[in-house]
Amino acid sequence: MKFQKILRIAWEGLMLNKVRSFLTTLGVIIGVASVIVMMSISAGAEAAIAEQINSLGANLLIVSPMRGVPGAARTLLYEDAFAISEQVIGISGVSAEQAPAPQTVKANGTTLESISIVGTTADFPAVRDYAVAEGTYFTEAENDRKLKVAVLGAGLAKDLFGEESPLGQSITVGSTKLTVIGVMQTKGVVADIDYDGRVYLP
Repeated sequence: MKFQKILRIAWEGLMLNKVRSFLTTLGVIIGVASVIVMMSISAGAEAAIAEQINSLGANLLIVSPMRGVPGAARTLLYEDAFAISEQVIGISGVSAEQAPAPQTVKANGTTLESISIVGTTADFPAVRDYAVAEGTYFTEAENDRKLKVAVLGAGLAKDLFGEESPLGQSITVGSTKLTVIGVMQTKGVVADIDYDGRVYLP
């Protein structure tokens, strides 16, 4: 049977069953569109999850102290962080972190309550994939000297100083006066941690 004849028979069949042909075509279109939409949603969700994981640190290992027997010695010390880096192969950076109780922060005539305070070491930005936007992060030497300096999260810096640069400005954390030396890039909330609303100290 010639191709032209096959084409003519098919066309006549379509014309005799216009409604059925329309519904069949519509079903195919809807089916293809649904598959495309689902694939797009899946790809978007996968990208969002990957971004969250990368923000947290895809190659990050967090070591926390165990809750021991009451009255027993603490299970992790400041020196332990650096002992780990010396004894475990493949570690590119170590950051010791300690989060005391939230404090009142005052600066530029503004008072903010219950602000998260995080004591860290110099490798914190590299370990957490968290860059400085303005100024600098404190160095290991500054950390060892326990200088009264602070680095602010982007959101906290704006809340305290608005559009004015915080660099060189003084803030009071609790009863301690500190000098701002840096502001971190915007990072947002990752794993329920608001990085932009914290004060980072040596």
